[in-house]
Amino acid sequence: MSQQQVDEFFRANAPADVQHTVAWLLSSGYVLVSQEGTSTFGALFLFEGDSVVQIIVDRSQWSLDVAAVPETQLWQYDVLLAAQSSQEYGRRFPRVGARTLNVPLPKQLPEGVSWRETLPGVLHWIQASDVTESVTEAQQQRSALMWPRNR
Repeated sequence: MSQQQVDEFFRANAPADVQHTVAWLLSSGYVLVSQEGTSTFGALFLFEGDSVVQIIVDRSQWSLDVAAVPETQLWQYDVLLAAQSSQEYGRRFPRVGARTLNVPLPKQLPEGVSWRETLPGVLHWIQASDVTESVTEAQQQRSALMWPRNR
């Protein structure tokens, strides 16, 4: 996909907050370094700058993963937000693990979170110190909520 096609893909398919986040990334020196997939059924966009930001669309649901620096582990955005907040995962995202099948899935994850408003702070936080222990703890808390029988 050319840059023009990528721009058009986001304009035509992404929620407004995702579009604003991509615009902020590009204006902040991030560059689209790879792209896979060409539909809302499955596509991945990898932006690199001081950190790495991966935007995924899977069956029309948008999600975000972030790595502190290139070539390090990508972390799911909800886990980063919970760890950054110093709250237990279940307090930060109380509806995780409680969704019923008759409720439609949100278009953007984590539900109710603006990427554009929160991403600059998260990027600063993961670049400023080693957050691995906090993120690992939040991942474990999320796993316990999502799969309580595995405990």
